Amino acid sequence: MDIRQLRYFLEIAQTGGYSRAAEKLSVSQPALSVSIRKLEEELGVRLFYTFDRRQKLTDEGVRLLAGARKLLDVYQETVESVAEAGRAAAGSFTLGLSPLFGFCFFGGLIPNFAREYPNIQIRMIEDGANRIDDGIANGEVDLGVTLITDRTASFETCHFTTQKNVVLVHESHPLAAAKTLTVAELRDEPFAIFNQDFILNRQILSACRMAGFQPKIALLSSQWDFMVELVSRNRAVSILPKPVLDKHPVPSVRCIPLTDSMKYWDIVLAWNPRKYMPKACRLFLEYVREHLPPDDV
Repeated sequence: MDIRQLRYFLEIAQTGGYSRAAEKLSVSQPALSVSIRKLEEELGVRLFYTFDRRQKLTDEGVRLLAGARKLLDVYQETVESVAEAGRAAAGSFTLGLSPLFGFCFFGGLIPNFAREYPNIQIRMIEDGANRIDDGIANGEVDLGVTLITDRTASFETCHFTTQKNVVLVHESHPLAAAKTLTVAELRDEPFAIFNQDFILNRQILSACRMAGFQPKIALLSSQWDFMVELVSRNRAVSILPKPVLDKHPVPSVRCIPLTDSMKYWDIVLAWNPRKYMPKACRLFLEYVREHLPPDDV
């Protein structure tokens, strides 16, 4: 028994005949007769009998009529509810965002989006970009903010922003007067950098190896402000994106642009093409694309 058969049955019961019902339903009378016969065979009962050239309901037909009306009402309500949900700006999605990206770029974006779409809930997963990439890959994250790496080649991505990386040194450090630096010039320095959960960790270590040295690690942390604090005490140098210090300048810390492989910080919005993207997430993606921060290149 399906919805179409119930509609046919209900129309015959209401009009009292196959020909009138067929006309109202825009189907042929033979097709209508076949459908009702199959329904009766499935249920093992007669639903109609003919009296005075009209179709009348049997006891079983009367019982089905009451249930059919309820089922069709529920069906129609369900269809309308789904259609309304498709039109409405409501729902939820999971956003993977490292605290560093959030601090630099999303302090205004997310609240502004929430004001424009108050019925959309954003479930946040805050972690390093490595963990965010894991979440995109396994379907835990609908949309992630991450750095361009070999791994992002397996995702769908769109450009978010490109920013400069800078070396952070204390104002009294011998390198503080430099206009630019390369990673190779930091070979004798202790480093304060992000831990292994962050792609920047891997990028810095790789750049040091390419420059021919293994860096001395003074601190591995998930907190950028802890790294800046170490630099401000002249205990280490660090490499961080320039927007961090633009938003939170520290008078005793100098920021010196890099000119080698660590020169830029390329951020993308990424999602798994094999995973369904909720409408709420698509709306957020469109909103972010319309409010991209300017590149610093």
